[in-house]
Amino acid sequence: MSRRAFRIDVEAPRPASAWTLVAVASAALWITQQLALWAVAIQLVAMLLSLWRRTAPFAWQTNAVVLNLGMMGVSGATIHVALQGGPATVGLAHFAALAQGLQLIDARPRRTEFLLVALALFQVILASNLTDSVFFPPLLIAFLFAATWTLMVHTLRADAAEAGDRRGADLALTPSLFRVTLLASSASVAIALVLFVLLPRLHSSVLQAPNLGEGFGTSGFSDHVALGDIGRIRKDSTVVLRVETLEGEAPGMLDAYWRGLAFDHFDGKTWSVTPPTKTRVPGSAEIGVWLKSSGGPPNLVQRILREPVQGGVLFGMDTAQQLQGSVHRLERDLNGGLYATDQIADRVRYTIASRRVRWSDDQLRTDLAVAPRENRGATLRPPNAAERYLQIPELSDAVAALAREITEGAATDAERVRAIERYLLQNGRYSDTPPIVAPDSERSPLEAFLFDGMEAHCEYYASALVILARSLGIPSRLVNGFAGGRENKLGGFVEVSRAHAHAWAEVHYARAGWVRYDATPPDLRQRAEGPIAFDERVRQLASALEHWWFQRIVGFDRADQMSALRRGWLAWRNFSNSPGSAGSAPRAKRKAFAFDAGWREPVLAAVGIAALLVLLWRIRTTRAQTAVPNYYGRALRALSRRGLIREPATGARDFARASSEALAEPAAAAFSRLTESYLGERFGGRAPVDPERDLRDLRRALRNSNKRSPARDSGSLALSAD
Repeated sequence: MSRRAFRIDVEAPRPASAWTLVAVASAALWITQQLALWAVAIQLVAMLLSLWRRTAPFAWQTNAVVLNLGMMGVSGATIHVALQGGPATVGLAHFAALAQGLQLIDARPRRTEFLLVALALFQVILASNLTDSVFFPPLLIAFLFAATWTLMVHTLRADAAEAGDRRGADLALTPSLFRVTLLASSASVAIALVLFVLLPRLHSSVLQAPNLGEGFGTSGFSDHVALGDIGRIRKDSTVVLRVETLEGEAPGMLDAYWRGLAFDHFDGKTWSVTPPTKTRVPGSAEIGVWLKSSGGPPNLVQRILREPVQGGVLFGMDTAQQLQGSVHRLERDLNGGLYATDQIADRVRYTIASRRVRWSDDQLRTDLAVAPRENRGATLRPPNAAERYLQIPELSDAVAALAREITEGAATDAERVRAIERYLLQNGRYSDTPPIVAPDSERSPLEAFLFDGMEAHCEYYASALVILARSLGIPSRLVNGFAGGRENKLGGFVEVSRAHAHAWAEVHYARAGWVRYDATPPDLRQRAEGPIAFDERVRQLASALEHWWFQRIVGFDRADQMSALRRGWLAWRNFSNSPGSAGSAPRAKRKAFAFDAGWREPVLAAVGIAALLVLLWRIRTTRAQTAVPNYYGRALRALSRRGLIREPATGARDFARASSEALAEPAAAAFSRLTESYLGERFGGRAPVDPERDLRDLRRALRNSNKRSPARDSGSLALSAD
């Protein structure tokens, strides 16, 4: 019978490590939040059922018809998921998870555990493309250990069954073998970590946000914004931005506004950018690009980790002047909105430098509100700025009359805008429920808001301010993004969630440029930050770990490489231009080379891993010096297959004499010579004389021996000295 055919008859229960393997691979998929709840439930039932009936499976678990029907069900479920319109990787994840559960239930005799391990590996590979969670790496390491031990146990059992000694595998699975396996797996992980640091990934994964839906995408982060969108996500605490301030003084949470897009056209219900043309920003964002050079140098530098956002919008405070980060294609619209268009479904990490200027009413009193100049770099010429920022939909004359009434007595443009803002703040009330307008009503939602109690959320207040200002000939626009946030004190950054989505207005002045006005009453919008509960601390800790992991490890890409090379070049120039360098100009002070936070951790990690590898090598070398010679160990293993096992307390010569009683004379003589070679080498410092020949003689004698070992009848023979 061939080896392949014989392995069909292996009927031993799966090793316990197989369930660890399956649980780890399944958990890697679960943390992606891409598996449907019913798929997770099926996986759990399959694992518990198969573990419960591990040694005594049900009859249907060995029935080919039942199992084939189960496979048809797996295929049908996968097709159902694929037809939902999600990414292909999500459908494959469901197939791998369900097929693995079916494979675990299958209790028929098997040739190998390769299929179970392959399905688990497939799940881990899919998970690596669906998440960058900090919890994935430990699961990956646990998977490596479980897969190695599972395959080893099954291979030893298959070999033992083929040799006719089914108990031999249990004798070989010793704690020392487990330690060697653990050491080898650990060394593989250490080497992989070194390679990961030295060869960072070149681009982001195909990460898909589990909660990325239309409600989020249309609530200010696409080219069109309908009144009422932001109110629908006010209760959603999903984190969208994590912001670290690197330079400058960050504003307080009540004055923190992260701009997204600016909108100029309003049809009474929806805001949009006209025209919606985007132009590519020249240069490489991974190296760094200038967005605006006028207006003075930047005074605020922030590093932002943006979660997947429909439209690929990038956010920043006030007037963005420079941007550098992992953005493949940076684009800008006519109103200055920034986009990473081809990274809608990716986490994007970037550093943005802005200039924050707070204009007082006294400064603006002498300024004049005028339309800005056109963006001459646009590929499609926009309408005249005076038309774009003064456009008003068809509304009743009462709107313009209200604007004149509110600003009566105001002498300057700044005073008129401030009067409108003050009127809305004092007479309005924030509410997540917008005014209801009948479909056949002649009034627009904005008119219903202005004349029926002024109770709504931020889009209505911002829209009202813009339209009232435009009614007076003041160029203005609506802007939305995020306002506020919550400080994560454990991670040292600010978390901005969907619940912080907000809309406000901007008015353009001749000298000051675009100036922000926020007419939304803060009574309910700016929610008080109470004391942090225990569960909130746990959540902040998890968020801080995830942020650190992405910033320092997952996000270490070409942008970081470019930045490190640039800093190295500048440091070299400082060194070569320092006093004492040939041909250098005198310098007052020589700058020392230093890594920044984005490069320091990977380098320190590489050094630590290298030190660990050296330590493991030293331990291995030390053990090798005192270990049993290879030829003697192989001889002991050959005898163990005959049931002759040397106990730790048994001397080598005593074991050889006791073994001679159970062996034929040629085998006993060969093992005796091997024993003397082993003792002479280890304790006498003498080199053995052709031990490989003696080992071949021993194996040949064991095969040709007609004398049956007593261990064949009694199971095993443990020899010790009396």
